Amino acid sequence: MKLLSATSVAVFLTLVGSLNALADMSLKRFRFEADGGAIEVEAKRVNDTQTRDAVRQQLRHDLRGQFPSATPAMQEHRNRIKYKYQETTRGARIRIIAKDQAALTAVQEFLRSQMTQAPRAKAVTFNFILGTSLVSLPVTINDRSTFLFLLDTGSSRTILSSAAADRLGIPKEREMTLLTVRGGLAGSLRTLESLQVADARLNDVEIGVADVPLMQRLHVDGILGSDYLRHFKVTIDYDNEVVDIEPSEVDSISILVIT
Repeated sequence: MKLLSATSVAVFLTLVGSLNALADMSLKRFRFEADGGAIEVEAKRVNDTQTRDAVRQQLRHDLRGQFPSATPAMQEHRNRIKYKYQETTRGARIRIIAKDQAALTAVQEFLRSQMTQAPRAKAVTFNFILGTSLVSLPVTINDRSTFLFLLDTGSSRTILSSAAADRLGIPKEREMTLLTVRGGLAGSLRTLESLQVADARLNDVEIGVADVPLMQRLHVDGILGSDYLRHFKVTIDYDNEVVDIEPSEVDSISILVIT
């Protein structure tokens, strides 16, 4: 395991360019964790050792280089950010560890920006939330910012945290009470210009905004519920950690396929 300070390296700006040659054979994930996050690159196929080794070699090479900091905010907090190279079964990851809240905010804002810039497709890589079998996805709101949402087919409504909604300047329309297993939770209803996962997009979407304790515990910004999912056929490939979302031919009925 290799540990480097942010003053000597910021690998992130090189990942997009340096891994282009491997793009067709690999998957890139941006993970949020309690102390920061990670950029993970892995071969798509389990037995593709050639791509696995190429990914590892490229990430190790990037870490040995001298690069400018990823963002001005990360540069400002560079003494409070550390990077680790870690190998995975099919590739490797760069762990980004923040030592205080300001550095954590800078790191996770950078990861959100990278998710926003990721190419669109009908399939999107997902994350297993640490220590659970729960799935989180990058969701883009109003074509502006990308947030991490819990995929929850049992939730009737999509929920966004109040901090994310206020940051985007989404005005309140009316108050609401969100029913949870612990009782009612105060919130508001707001309308988004768009809500998008990969190529699966809805316009003029009404969502709930509330600070759900579960979201805070899982370090996600929202919950993607059945009011969005019912418009699409959703296929979850747990082996490859990919969710495929495409328009459903059956009106107003969600189709969930698990492979």
